[in-house]
Amino acid sequence: MTSILARFVTWAAYLLLTYVATIALGKLTVVHIDNPENPGNSAVLKGLLAPLLLMQLGYPDSITAYAVEDNRLGLRQTGKIGAKVGLGIWILIRCWDDSSPVSRLYFPLSVVAIMNSALWVWALQLVYGENSSVDSWHISEAAVKDVYEEAKQVLNALPNDKKFDSAKFILNAYFSFKRLKPHLVNWPYLPLFISFKTSIDSYPPDHSFTVAEIKQDDFTMTEIQLNFIFDMLYTKAAFLYTKLGLIGLLISFFCSVSALCGFTMIFKSTFMIDKYITYTYALLMVVTSFELHQIMTLAFSDWAVVKMSMNLEAPLVLRLLPFLAERCMKQRRWSRSMGQLNLLDHRLFGWPKPVIEVLDWFEKREIFSRYWLHSHQAIPSSLKVLVVQKMAELEKQRHLLPFTKRGEWTLRIYGIPEEDELIDSFRMDFDESIIIWHLATEILYLTERKGSTACGGSKLLSAYMMYLLAVFPSLLSVPAAHITLDKTCSLLRHPDYKNAIIMLSSSNQDGPQPVEPSEVTRITCDWHVLLDVQKLVVNLRRMDNKWEIISNIWVEMLCYAAYNCQQHDHAKLLRKGGELITHVWLLLGVSHDRQLRYGVPETSLLFP
Repeated sequence: MTSILARFVTWAAYLLLTYVATIALGKLTVVHIDNPENPGNSAVLKGLLAPLLLMQLGYPDSITAYAVEDNRLGLRQTGKIGAKVGLGIWILIRCWDDSSPVSRLYFPLSVVAIMNSALWVWALQLVYGENSSVDSWHISEAAVKDVYEEAKQVLNALPNDKKFDSAKFILNAYFSFKRLKPHLVNWPYLPLFISFKTSIDSYPPDHSFTVAEIKQDDFTMTEIQLNFIFDMLYTKAAFLYTKLGLIGLLISFFCSVSALCGFTMIFKSTFMIDKYITYTYALLMVVTSFELHQIMTLAFSDWAVVKMSMNLEAPLVLRLLPFLAERCMKQRRWSRSMGQLNLLDHRLFGWPKPVIEVLDWFEKREIFSRYWLHSHQAIPSSLKVLVVQKMAELEKQRHLLPFTKRGEWTLRIYGIPEEDELIDSFRMDFDESIIIWHLATEILYLTERKGSTACGGSKLLSAYMMYLLAVFPSLLSVPAAHITLDKTCSLLRHPDYKNAIIMLSSSNQDGPQPVEPSEVTRITCDWHVLLDVQKLVVNLRRMDNKWEIISNIWVEMLCYAAYNCQQHDHAKLLRKGGELITHVWLLLGVSHDRQLRYGVPETSLLFP
């Protein structure tokens, strides 16, 4: 609830800021001036508000766009901001008074306003600018090697000291992000880069790391990469950490301080007497403090660690770098949680009768229940290890080919023939397959639970995939998911089906025979949920390694969903705190580069 409220406040502030500033500028255009040759102190002070309003139109450095779509409107925003800057300049000319020293403050504040607005538009253009200019660089193995050589030189320049490990880790994530640019759709360099040996199953021969630590590092690496993607899409960081960006930020701060000091000197004896002067002084204080805060926070980010690592000859860099890198590694870059939804949760069907009647009248009982009752759980370390381990097994079957399977590769891994009845659960629609496997997993978890990582991981992944199906069906490319879920929940609510589920959950039932449902409880389509669940449960109960198979199936389904999800949808998830499915998308090879991190020679890595 807190995150929803925070997103709502941010969204409202982002949208309303432009409208409020535009209305305020419009009000300033009709300020009453008795004598245009001598506007008076009141009009001059009101004119001072114009650049202060324009400064806010550039937005803070921490937010350039609220939605991914905003980045594609850079040209339109250029026209809008240009018109408003022109309006602001006209207000300043109209309120200008040669005899008033306050008019001199128009210059520094106007510089800040114009620079902030230009920087915002530039940041919007920068996101997708590489796609338009990408053809100017010849794509060749030599060009790819140059990029890798740059990474190698920067990493080798760092001292061989353990305290620089965090900085090296962040650098590896940055160069992986820089090479593959996962935020750009259809980036033409991507096939060339991922054609080299960067497979997830190639573990480095370094015995100082345990397998669990390496797999934990995979998620930490993707977490940092996702942070770079977020900054690229939604903030000004990509431009601020350039020489031009830093110079612009310092000039902006210097102009703000100059205006504040000048205003203080002019009204040092009267700013507590006149309310209008007091309000203007307070606004200048807030604006200057905000500029100072933005400069101070620049050093505490992954981008700062990268830029400092590339400029080791600068004073104090080698002393500050380990401290800043360690601090960055401790930052929480995403929610680190996964949604959970269980279709067998009794609360889905236990609403008070008056509430049920109201929801049924609107035909929203099932969808309201799913949205209201889903929860979030912290992702345990054991699940991260399990996911990466299973992905490594699947990679041996995939061979970096498109991820088109959602269970068949697991059957091949465990030697299950394709004629087995399990294959039928993968040949139906994806949403139906998820529901069938979710119900079967929950039933087996109730009756044949084990203390293994595979068992616990299967339970978590099952509830997570159901959560995605209910809350983010577009991620799974199943637009009719709500219809399928509504029918499933209606069937589970019926007494006959509920009794059948209880029978399947009983540990005394070795293998219940499928029972044809009555006409009353039969759904209109040809898909019979309980019959498919019964068949699946019966088949899985006969297997000694059922939990290894089930966990592998869920990881394969998660990989299938992550691979086939649009990059646009992955990007939208970042502003909502991030999701496990986006980490899996990166781990599939879009920006995964394990060998560079552990010092495997570049020649053996890239050019066999």
